[in-house]
Amino acid sequence: MKKEATTSRNWLINFKVLLSTDIGLLLITVGLVCFGLLMVYSSSFIFAQERTGDGFAFIKKQLLFAALGLIGMVFVSRVPYRKWYDWAYPMLGMTILMLVLVLVPGVGARVGGAQRWLRLGFFNFQPGELAKFVLIIFAARQLSSKADRLHRFTAGILSVFLLALPAMVLLLAQPDFGTVAMISMVLFGLIFLAGVSYRYLASIIASGSVMAAILIFGSTYRRMRLQAFLDPWSDPSGKGFQIIQSLLGFSNGGIWGTGLGNGKEKLFYLPEAHNDFIFAVIGEELGFIGVAVLVAAYLFFLFRGFRVSYNANRASGDLFALLLGSGITLAIVLQAFVNMSVVLGLVPTKGLTLPLISYGGSALMVDLLAVGVLLGLSREISRQMITDSRKVERKVQDEHVFEA
Repeated sequence: MKKEATTSRNWLINFKVLLSTDIGLLLITVGLVCFGLLMVYSSSFIFAQERTGDGFAFIKKQLLFAALGLIGMVFVSRVPYRKWYDWAYPMLGMTILMLVLVLVPGVGARVGGAQRWLRLGFFNFQPGELAKFVLIIFAARQLSSKADRLHRFTAGILSVFLLALPAMVLLLAQPDFGTVAMISMVLFGLIFLAGVSYRYLASIIASGSVMAAILIFGSTYRRMRLQAFLDPWSDPSGKGFQIIQSLLGFSNGGIWGTGLGNGKEKLFYLPEAHNDFIFAVIGEELGFIGVAVLVAAYLFFLFRGFRVSYNANRASGDLFALLLGSGITLAIVLQAFVNMSVVLGLVPTKGLTLPLISYGGSALMVDLLAVGVLLGLSREISRQMITDSRKVERKVQDEHVFEA
């Protein structure tokens, strides 16, 4: 009888954990993925038909990657979040090794002038996508393990950036300046959340600005990108072509859009219509209303991700939980808004995808695995809170029995 009661209680706790896992975060993630599949199909059909003879070629691959990513997300959500603390250094070493292999002739694949992919049988994997989240895990470990010494420059700044430097240098060698810029911004956000001194934060901004200027003006193609950003019409058939076509797409869309599937820019006018510039197709076919709903969806993701991180820190008092969840949330949402800004001509072209929406197996699967970490954080903290409340109830009941 006692065994049956224990089993029933454990089942009830597991059911409560399932209900208290952040369903809002899960639903918005699945919603963005499904919307992304719809837009990849809309933006790639004609292009795929022309290139491969099969208009469904890209969407079939994206469906496979989405399925694998969602399955991986479920499995990752079952991993205790403190395991990522233990695995931070091995994962960083593995990522650096993969970034080195990318640069090895015959192993790494070159696409569009950049060598960023590893050949893995039927598809190419981009280690730079994995590096973003591995460096977040690593930074969260470094900052949380040195929480009592963050007032020192060595513990608060160097311990994060110095060990992350090899991965960032390898990314620049591909070249992948956009990913390095994204990683730097997210690491800065984590250092700020950890409570590092403001004067150190100011030194990061100053040194980062100097390094960015050197990298931009020291590279011909980056200078050309900057020039195209400042005045796309100075080279309308060259570097400025993509952003001009993107702006034309938004202009065509107006308030309500031309209708799903009716966009014209994807008909060989807009390069990378199903990839980096899919937001322009959304703007043209769904108009301002569609764009506003998508922005609201990412803001909701931001709210839920920060909510999970805050609750995890409040329940456990673990700085690592706060930084891990916040870093993953920042990486996904910040990249989304940088991508949108690029497509709208507000910042120079970076070559970053729209998270959970753009075509690309590596990006989609890694983003979903990262969301799985967030969901696992939510699940584990919920379990801990429910278990603690049960202990309190049991203690109160025992005290009443003792008094009786």
